[in-house]
Amino acid sequence: MVLAGVLDRFPKLQFILGHWGEVVLSFAERLAAMDAVAGLKRPLREYLRQNLYLTGSGIFSAKLLQESVDLVGVDRILFSTDFPYQYRPDGGARRFLNELSLTEQERAGFAAGNWGRLTDRGARASTRQKG
Repeated sequence: MVLAGVLDRFPKLQFILGHWGEVVLSFAERLAAMDAVAGLKRPLREYLRQNLYLTGSGIFSAKLLQESVDLVGVDRILFSTDFPYQYRPDGGARRFLNELSLTEQERAGFAAGNWGRLTDRGARASTRQKG
């Protein structure tokens, strides 16, 4: 959709990808190589940083979290679980959050604040369209 110019036509459109961005995280460098031939208004990394949110979907990996933060920024990372598939009755989600090397502000954003900003923005846009 990026290469087809959809995000140039709809620059505020937002996507949420689970499982740490599916394959986008793994192929970000290769996708960025498309900048030279894609004819887009912005470099591909800018679309990722401005139009993409990533969730872990219950994959509690500090390494993948850091790679996601590097790709889209800490304000675009959303905590989620893949219940019941990744259910951990031993407090695994809370332990994962508490053990991360994030500041308290970043941890609060990742745990719930980023979701709140994203859904609030959507609610405000929907209200503007109706009014």
